[in-house]
Amino acid sequence: MNNIENIIKDRISHFKNKDYEKIYDIYSIDSEFRQFFPSVEVYREHFFKLIDIFLPVNVEIYKVLYNNEWAEILFTENVENIEDGNIITYYAKAFFIKEDNIWKIINEKRETSYKK
Repeated sequence: MNNIENIIKDRISHFKNKDYEKIYDIYSIDSEFRQFFPSVEVYREHFFKLIDIFLPVNVEIYKVLYNNEWAEILFTENVENIEDGNIITYYAKAFFIKEDNIWKIINEKRETSYKK
């Protein structure tokens, strides 16, 4: 069974390694993300625009709740705006469900804070 903390942490590595397919795969087929990006090819276009703008820095996990069918995680994610060097902190909550016994993100909520 995959661990939701690792899914969130590994997303930064996937981003840095340009593994957009792995990022796409962590989302449920019923997620808002997959509705917005209906195919990995559509996400690929968006991804390669993002990597010119943002560089992930780190993730800090604050709270994780599980049961057998769902999970949620509270975390912050820091990214650097490549153009101006500012750090953007996302305060986030991700909700997970199981698909074929694998945790997948069904929804994420984010608030943003900017730092210099």
